[in-house]
Amino acid sequence: MSETENQNTSTIITSFDQLISDPGLLEALKKLEISVPTAVQAASIPIALTGSDLIAQAQTGSGKTLAFSLPILSQLAKSSVKHGTLALILSPTREIALQVQGVIAALDPSIKPSCLIGGRNSRQSMQELNADPRIVVGTPGRVLDFIQRRVLNLKRCQHFVLDEADEMLGIGFLEDVTTILKQLPKPRQGMFFSATINPRVQSLAREFLSDPKQVLIATASDSAPEIEHLFCRVDGGLTSKAAALCAILEKETPQACLIFCNTKSDTELVEVWLRRRNIKASRLNSDLSQSQRESIMNQFRDGTLPILIATDIAARGIDIKELDLVINYAIHDQSETYVHRSGRTGRAGRAGKAISIVGPQDFSAFYALTKNFSIPLTEIDVPKSAEAA
Repeated sequence: MSETENQNTSTIITSFDQLISDPGLLEALKKLEISVPTAVQAASIPIALTGSDLIAQAQTGSGKTLAFSLPILSQLAKSSVKHGTLALILSPTREIALQVQGVIAALDPSIKPSCLIGGRNSRQSMQELNADPRIVVGTPGRVLDFIQRRVLNLKRCQHFVLDEADEMLGIGFLEDVTTILKQLPKPRQGMFFSATINPRVQSLAREFLSDPKQVLIATASDSAPEIEHLFCRVDGGLTSKAAALCAILEKETPQACLIFCNTKSDTELVEVWLRRRNIKASRLNSDLSQSQRESIMNQFRDGTLPILIATDIAARGIDIKELDLVINYAIHDQSETYVHRSGRTGRAGRAGKAISIVGPQDFSAFYALTKNFSIPLTEIDVPKSAEAA
């Protein structure tokens, strides 16, 4: 790896005109009311504009999309190559891909990014690709499908991005991603953006990046106290966890709550259990159609749906600033996942709360969590109503 940059630079970046010179992009940012760069944007954009390969680590919701979109758009505007697919952005979920597509379209209305994702009509994706193939955003499975069908040609691709790289590789996309990246020409610019830089990310970087510079953005030290980390223990009864979950929700009465499950089947069970208790909640997983997923997310964002039940894969890309409660219905085997989950709350100076329901099946993962991270976890009792359930 090349040298590492961090957010403590000698030059304080307070506006985007210190980072980019493209007047169209600066005007677009002004219209979007985006004025001050985040730490990852301030550190990454100057490096990316030089054409260097890059690995950037920053927490979810820190502004990574603009950190790679602005340099790509700026460089494409100056490139002599104007035809074919010039930039490829791979995202782990449909929702993130759609968000990236929307951001790029808002930054440069002359570019209509193609979005290749599962759950969408293939004909619609084909029409987008034919209309404007310059920037392609998609999930690995669908992108690889279009490559294998010889619909997507990457011979002219100048830039590629792995967005949320750790999550993408952690959910089984390594083989697809590797196959796709092998289709790219050399030279090209590669950028990995990730909440964590784990061994899988490092291994892929060694294979596909050339002397990458690293940007490491630490979580702001004053944000940690904004999240209260709690846990309660339950026995191994069939309904113990679900009953405890209902009791917690009744006591906390959150305005916006995200419940994390380890499996799709658990999201379905939790949804049924909550609805039987007249608690308004919906699950989000890959079994739903794209239109169903978008409808549920819109309801969650506008506040008409207070509780969302999701797997880690489905929840990737969800950034709700007003989220006041995260509940871990199960503890994930990878301790770092707890950091991703709890980091969804306590945003933008608001206080947040993360509550974990720990059953006998969670003991090993929970013990690893307490050893791997210095998180102040406080034990609480299961609310009384759970015992009567």
